[in-house]
Amino acid sequence: MSPINSSQYLYFPSKRDWWIVALIWLGVVVSVAGGLVPLVLTGASWPELAIMTSVLGAMDALMLWVLYGTGYTVTSDRLLIRCGPFSFRIRLEAIESISPTRSPWSNPACSLDRLKIIYGLSRQSLMISPKNKPEFLSAIIQNSPSLIALHNQVWKKEISPSSSFDSAIQPETMI
Repeated sequence: MSPINSSQYLYFPSKRDWWIVALIWLGVVVSVAGGLVPLVLTGASWPELAIMTSVLGAMDALMLWVLYGTGYTVTSDRLLIRCGPFSFRIRLEAIESISPTRSPWSNPACSLDRLKIIYGLSRQSLMISPKNKPEFLSAIIQNSPSLIALHNQVWKKEISPSSSFDSAIQPETMI
C-alpha cells in the first residue's frame, strides 16, 4: 500500500456485532409497537399520533444512523471518525498508541472487537472497531512515519538523540 496523497481517502466501515444489530433493531420495533400501537388502538387524535410518530421516528432514525453510519476515514494526515451525527478528528502525528481491547465503554464502535487509540498530550483515548483491522492499521502506519507496528499494536517511535543503548555501544575516548 503506497502512502495516501492529499486527494485520496481510505474508508473503513465499523464492524458490527450481530447482537448489537439485533438489540438496536429490537429497540426500533419495540418503540413503534409500544409507542404507536396503543395510541391507534385507543383512538388517539391525529395530532397526538403525528407528534408521537415524529418523536419515535427521530429516535429510531438516530439509532439506525449510528449503527449504519459508523466508519473511519484515513487521510494523509488525519483519522476522521464518524458515528451517525457525531464526528471526531485525530491528527495522525498525535497518535501515541493503538492497541486491541474488548472494553464495553461507549465509543464510536459497533463491535466489542475494538482498537483503543491513545492520542494527544493529555493522552485522550477513543475506541473504534474497523471491520478490517490489519488494513486499517497499515493505512495509519503508511501515513504516519512516527508510528511502528509491534505485536498487533501500533506505537509511536521513541526518538531520542542520546539514548542509553546508543551510549552503551559508543566507544569511549580516554585522554
